[in-house]
Amino acid sequence: MTKFNQYLNNWTFPSEATMKMDFSEYKKKEESKWRGRAEMLKARWPLFEDYKHYKDSLKGSKVVVLTDSLLHKTQHATATGNMDDLRDMVSGYVRPRDLDRIISGFEQGNKIPYPVILKSGQRYFIMSGNTRQNAAKILGIKVKVLVVDVGE
Repeated sequence: MTKFNQYLNNWTFPSEATMKMDFSEYKKKEESKWRGRAEMLKARWPLFEDYKHYKDSLKGSKVVVLTDSLLHKTQHATATGNMDDLRDMVSGYVRPRDLDRIISGFEQGNKIPYPVILKSGQRYFIMSGNTRQNAAKILGIKVKVLVVDVGE
């Protein structure tokens, strides 16, 4: 594994294509998963009225460093200890993630979209970028995330 500067600055705001893909995935699972997650978070419902609301919510969010404390209180965020465990985990996803592409992106200095964490009060839930954040943590890279307030 390549050694990285922990302050690597590959993180960037998600592209239009990334936001559209993430919002599409949200809409597909809005009733089956996200309604229950919103209730658990004690968040507004719907979380996002439409794509514009989602995009505006991301643009109005804060970029923060994902500390161990924040990671541990974020529902659905993983913290596998090595790449083999992470690779095993993501290979079972409905849409498997390309971990080698993510690692290569860090190595080549490509821009990597911030993971998105939803926040309501003191409750947190990772919405997108879980594999990216976990890979970065394993590589020793400080993770920057967008924290989107979806409180009521």
